[in-house]
Amino acid sequence: MIRKTNSMNKYHTLTPAYGRDYNNKASAQKDLRSGKDFVLNAPQGTTYCSVRDFRKGDTLNVRYKQQRNIASFTLTEDGKV
Repeated sequence: MIRKTNSMNKYHTLTPAYGRDYNNKASAQKDLRSGKDFVLNAPQGTTYCSVRDFRKGDTLNVRYKQQRNIASFTLTEDGKV
């Protein structure tokens, strides 16, 4: 589980976990909303995570189409994408 700190970094890069990949932004958003696992890619290393591990206002950049494209989502006040 990711520690929720007072980090200034509100931008996170995620890739689908367990070999999943998406062909479009809508598919990535659907799995993100449903709480599926993603891999958090950070300078400190990688770890598994889901949307509930982040705070409101955080921006999640999800890589898809074999990591060639990026879809950007911001968490709302109620923690939804």
